[in-house]
Amino acid sequence: MTDTHYALLAIAMVLMVVSILVPLAERFRLPHTVLLAIAGMGLGFLGSWIIASDVKLGALGAAFVGLDKLEVGTDVFLPLFLPPLLFTAGLTIDVRRLMDEVHAVLLLAIVAVLVCIACVAGVVHFATGMDIVVCLLLGAVVSTTDPAAVIGIFRDVGAPKRLSILAEGESLLNDAVAIAAFGLFIGILASRSVADPAAAAAEGDPTSAVSVFLREFVGGLVFGFAMARTAMVILPRLGESDAAIASVTVSLTYLSFVIADRYLHVSGVVSVVMAALTVAAYGPTHLHPRQWASLRQIWAQLEFWANCLIFVLASMLAANVLLKITWLYVWAVLAVAVGAFTARALVVFGMLPMLEAVKLVQPVNKQYKAILVWGGLRGAVTIVLAMVAAGDERLPEHIRDFIALSAVLFVLFTLFVNATTLGLVMHLLGLDKLSRLELAMRDRVLALSRANVTRHLHQIIRQHNARSELIVADPASAGEAEVEAMPDDLALPLDERVKIGLVTLSTHEKELYLEQFEQQILSRRMVAMLAARADRLIDTVRDKGVEGYEEWVEEVSQPDRGFRLALWLHRRFGLERMLTDRLADRFEVLMVSGSVLNELAAFNVNSISDLLGVDAEVALAEVIGNRQKAVDSALRALSLQYPGYFEAVEARQLERAAIRFESAEYARRLREGIISREVYDDLREQLSSRRGAISRRPPLDLGLELANMIGRVSLFASLDREAIVAMSKRLRALVALPGEKIVKVGGPPDAMYFVAAGEVVVHIKNLTVTLKEGDFFGEMGLLSSQPRTADVVANGYCHLLALSRKDFNQLLASRPEARAKIEAVAKQRDAENASAAQAAS
Repeated sequence: MTDTHYALLAIAMVLMVVSILVPLAERFRLPHTVLLAIAGMGLGFLGSWIIASDVKLGALGAAFVGLDKLEVGTDVFLPLFLPPLLFTAGLTIDVRRLMDEVHAVLLLAIVAVLVCIACVAGVVHFATGMDIVVCLLLGAVVSTTDPAAVIGIFRDVGAPKRLSILAEGESLLNDAVAIAAFGLFIGILASRSVADPAAAAAEGDPTSAVSVFLREFVGGLVFGFAMARTAMVILPRLGESDAAIASVTVSLTYLSFVIADRYLHVSGVVSVVMAALTVAAYGPTHLHPRQWASLRQIWAQLEFWANCLIFVLASMLAANVLLKITWLYVWAVLAVAVGAFTARALVVFGMLPMLEAVKLVQPVNKQYKAILVWGGLRGAVTIVLAMVAAGDERLPEHIRDFIALSAVLFVLFTLFVNATTLGLVMHLLGLDKLSRLELAMRDRVLALSRANVTRHLHQIIRQHNARSELIVADPASAGEAEVEAMPDDLALPLDERVKIGLVTLSTHEKELYLEQFEQQILSRRMVAMLAARADRLIDTVRDKGVEGYEEWVEEVSQPDRGFRLALWLHRRFGLERMLTDRLADRFEVLMVSGSVLNELAAFNVNSISDLLGVDAEVALAEVIGNRQKAVDSALRALSLQYPGYFEAVEARQLERAAIRFESAEYARRLREGIISREVYDDLREQLSSRRGAISRRPPLDLGLELANMIGRVSLFASLDREAIVAMSKRLRALVALPGEKIVKVGGPPDAMYFVAAGEVVVHIKNLTVTLKEGDFFGEMGLLSSQPRTADVVANGYCHLLALSRKDFNQLLASRPEARAKIEAVAKQRDAENASAAQAAS
């Protein structure tokens, strides 16, 4: 047999073994990596015995010989296995949710890595007496975490999704930071063996090393983003070929790593992480949902193969040296464990509460914090770094052995100690027990299900005019089964039932967004934003119930930082594009929210009432109704300002729905054999053309072309075109936010304002006046030079034209007829206000 045959048998045997371990891991509720480590060491021991004893086992023996020949060089570990591991981890992260928890993620990913490196180095140096730089390198190797087990625990106990985001984000980003630190420390150690002392001093200079570290880190970020954005231009143009799309992303992964590392001399690891996050952010909005799901599935398969091969090969290597371990390595592993978990506890229980105190992150339950600490497992990335250190010929042999063995043994320690006891820790913390609320819900669902089954069986019996000895119908009930009431000790108060209902409705809301995306009613960009909002809503409701729901509604109704930035750029520099996009987003979000809330109201009546009771249904209906009123009010305000755009967006939504219905109809006709495949393809092509025509949103005209806006103001209706143009050069356009106070009592009379779109409310003592499009205010202060006597507040988004006092005087000096008209209107309004105030008093 050739070496190729041996290698094929070895790979086939490994793949068979690791696949069989998957159901075993699920059966024993253990992380798959624990069984991989056991299998790898078992294969290592068995293979060594078979080869040493020259036992003849046919193809099985040849497979073990192939494993012995299949020695992947340590210089291959990093470029071959690490990029797919990092890319898959980044591809599965919800980037929008990650940004919501960015402060906590950065704390766990950066600060925690530095604290871990310092603690591990200090404890190991104290316990073993090894050089401090060697201990720092070991700390960098073991500071990476594997979140799979913790995420599984969080999912099993129904923890808020943001905790899974914390674990995923921490693992991905701390991999990048730890690997960058690994390169820094291994470079310092390697520089000590340089023959030229001056060169060694230069390479080992900490200041120089840190500057190189920062350059490589930032360079990796920029290059990875540029590569991923280039790939995102290519991917949508590959048609429906899932294989081609996956191939481009594989190419992106290795090109980002190799070019960055070998040609640009920046961090290839950081480049891959940034490329993965960029694809995760833009992929769902650039690819069809089916293509995106297929891409993630392919990468999950690649990650599975890479992870399995790394663990099996590393465990086989560990098995070969386990008999050679001295007390030095025992002390080293114990010291690493003490340092690593002490550092993790300091960050989670010491530093994370600081972020909670200043409200940069939502509070995390102490039980979940304990899981975060004890679940700090180490995995494939740590093993890869250990193998790289073991194969670096620049380091002395005793240092290579110390780093590699200590790191691999610590990985095995976390797998055999932490991973196997996670379930026990969860039990001790009470996370595996159903709460009183969950018990009540379980019994209620069970009672409802039994009643529905009984009802349906009675209907079947009546329809078929049959009799059943197993089911005896009550003639009085005519086949209607009654649902047993909850026992008194499990009956839930109204507020708890309403909280359950809100969680259910919030979850269903996200499903509706995804369903609209699947039906191509909702744009890819919108579904990413709305689904992330729904996730935040679910977590908020779980924490605070109705209060949290109302706080969330209030929060999303207010302009976010991006909108305020766009508004500032428009006011300061006259830049319209960003503000236009934000307003258009608001239009689409409000329209989609309105339709989804209507479905939620129906869902509440049809599905929540039986489960939670009529009183809970009424309370939930009130909450939904309040939100519907807020959405309708905001949408009505925008539609009044931009009626043309509102009609265009509405027509676009209807056209999308029509295309969806037509597509389903054509598919049905094809299945029934009424039309041929050729006719079907032609019809689909026509639908594709129509879909492409409405893929872009209609342009939103802010209405800030000054000449056109001035022409709509009744005060200037009699002015000719030349006068309007002259005035337009002096007016300044403003957009006021809902509730923004435009004019304050006692404020300086620095400008007058014309309402071009929307409306404002004027508060004069006990009098309230609403001004709409074409009205103006603030002119009294300009004419009399007296401080402001009223508060003027924007009622919704309001577009104004502001005329400063200086320009006002210059304009009226050359236009006496305009001055006379304004003064006349001002006197009339002053008299009306005085009369109204007198009547009110």
